[in-house]
Amino acid sequence: MPITAELHDGTRLEFPDGTDPAVIQRTVKNVMGAKTEAPKPAVVGLGETIRDIPRQVGLTARAGVRALATIPAMGADAVAGIYNTAANALVGDGNGYRFPPQMQALDNALTQVGLPAPRNATERVAGQGAEMMAGAGGLAKGAEVLARGATGVGRNVLQMMAANPVTQIAGGTGAGVAGGSVRESGGSPLEEFGASLAGGVGAGMAANKLAGIAESGTRAVRNLMTPRTEQIRNADQTITLTLQRAGIDWAAVPDNIKAALRGEVADALSSGQPLSQDALRRLVAFRRTGTTPTVGQLTQDPGQITREMNLAKTGANSTDPVLQRLPGLQNENASRLLAQLDGMGADPMRAPSGMVAGQRAIDRLGSNLTTAQNEVDRLYTLARDSSGRSVQLDGATAMRTANENLRRDLVGKLGGEVDDIMNRITSGETPLTVDYQQQLSKMLYRKIRGAGDNGDLRHGLGLLRQAIDNAEPVAAQPVAGARLLTGPPGAPVANAGDEAIQAFRTARTAHRELRARIESNPALRAVDEGVEPDKFVQRYLIGDGATAADVRALVSELDPQTLGVLRSTLAKNLRDAATTSTDDVVKFSNTAYRKTFRNLEAKLPSFFNADEIDQLRAIGDAAKYMQAQPVGSAVNNSNSGALVLGRGLDLLDRLSKFAPLGAKDVIQGKLQGVQQTRVLDPRNALMQLAAPVKRPVPVNPLLAAAVATPVEGRENKRGN
Repeated sequence: MPITAELHDGTRLEFPDGTDPAVIQRTVKNVMGAKTEAPKPAVVGLGETIRDIPRQVGLTARAGVRALATIPAMGADAVAGIYNTAANALVGDGNGYRFPPQMQALDNALTQVGLPAPRNATERVAGQGAEMMAGAGGLAKGAEVLARGATGVGRNVLQMMAANPVTQIAGGTGAGVAGGSVRESGGSPLEEFGASLAGGVGAGMAANKLAGIAESGTRAVRNLMTPRTEQIRNADQTITLTLQRAGIDWAAVPDNIKAALRGEVADALSSGQPLSQDALRRLVAFRRTGTTPTVGQLTQDPGQITREMNLAKTGANSTDPVLQRLPGLQNENASRLLAQLDGMGADPMRAPSGMVAGQRAIDRLGSNLTTAQNEVDRLYTLARDSSGRSVQLDGATAMRTANENLRRDLVGKLGGEVDDIMNRITSGETPLTVDYQQQLSKMLYRKIRGAGDNGDLRHGLGLLRQAIDNAEPVAAQPVAGARLLTGPPGAPVANAGDEAIQAFRTARTAHRELRARIESNPALRAVDEGVEPDKFVQRYLIGDGATAADVRALVSELDPQTLGVLRSTLAKNLRDAATTSTDDVVKFSNTAYRKTFRNLEAKLPSFFNADEIDQLRAIGDAAKYMQAQPVGSAVNNSNSGALVLGRGLDLLDRLSKFAPLGAKDVIQGKLQGVQQTRVLDPRNALMQLAAPVKRPVPVNPLLAAAVATPVEGRENKRGN
């Protein structure tokens, strides 16, 4: 039976039966002396710590060398083990040379060169942690170097091993400390290996978590220390540069829209993530149009769009109003786009029809022509009155010019009546006076209008009319009985014929200017020649045949009221394209709208200012982003699956009413919130998603195995 000695502090010492009493007394005295030893003075403790520095440096050096040799030693031991086993089988144990454990040989060598060895359990565990820390760092760096020349799966594995070296080092340290502690407490190799893995994974995860907390804390402190005004200013600079690259002038964006965007971008930047330029550019279009985007519409990510669109269809097939939020949002956004167009004059209840707009424009142009023609007639009247008779024109030369132009353009006869008139003027049988010139000009104008689709006849009559209009007056001769003009005292007396010629030239200049004005303006020329109201808008405003220059010429002839009518007609044309002329149903075809906008874009500046044109463009862009289904998306456009899911959600909703203990609210909350999580927050789109990070191995299994590999035997597992 063992002998037990109990000290005054409760400590119990056990001795084998038969132990010499003197030995027991000496042991008890030594133990009690150690317990009652006075504490060392602080200076003595400090001195011992300083003296121990070289030893700690040596231990660190030993741990570093062992760390570099651990993995290679494991490989060498595997080869050596094969040799030793074969040698034992061939020549028997104890005969011949056997390879010792490589790490044991290394330890002996390090001791021989003077490096200190651990002398207790604490130093052994600390050394084990230092070894694994250095080994993990070395392995991560080595894997990074090897990954540069590797390919395929091997490259991916090496990249994972090299990723996040801080986590790797923390994991290695945790593996070493945990495995070493289990070894010192007498654990088996399997227990050591498990503890190493657990310690490495735990330390790696803790390091990652702490890094995340530190990053979040740093970001929070930075945001806290940065005034909101400075955050907004930084956001404004970022927005300006981002939109410049996208071809958008930030200065031209309305102030009320800028304010909202600045706040959203500032919040996104505070996350520390880079800003998505594409998402910001799209967000501008949504904010300009007062519509609400989803994350998928801003990112145009095919997977996100698939989930959002299918969820919207599922909600639309459900009877739960909350689940119908996304389809309701789609309808609301389309309504807002149409309201934007209505605000620019496209309201189908107020915008004039094409016929009404055409008649209004024709009336205005006709009034302009009448006014201008009346002025020309007045000047010609003055020319006639100035001489007391009509001025005679050089009809023969005018007819010769007309015939030459007709032959040049390969135009044949102009008709019996017209040909007869030309012959009589050429022969001098019928003098070409100013009065007769005006009669012929009006007669030819009527014939041009009546020529219809006969282009050659219309062209020929126009050439004749031009020659007659350009006819020069015959040189003036004194005319018996002509009225003489008397000027100021001492001024020469002018012949009445000269005055009549000068008055005629003034009238003819006004007539030429009017004809040039008409010929340069297709819409005015059409009114001069006659055009139907229902065809006017299509031909001379919105049709492809009407160029931007033609439209500018048309606008120059219009008063503000008529200009407003045609502006509304253009806006309604855009709206009709978006809705396929379905006024009483909310729908918006972005493809048809944007095509019509592109066709009209060059003409719009004649009716809309720059901000309004940007608004019209943003309407098309917002609609495009709302309805886009990029390559890779898998939207269930057939609606079959959404119908089934919608009915299923209704069934779950009904069944949830019978769930006990508040489970009803949980089920309904999940059903109603599934399509709203993160979908409607623009910040989730503005924060550019970082490239997928290759997750590091928290602890390399080789390091864990190295911890559990015996080096100096396992006979002394409990440290002293």
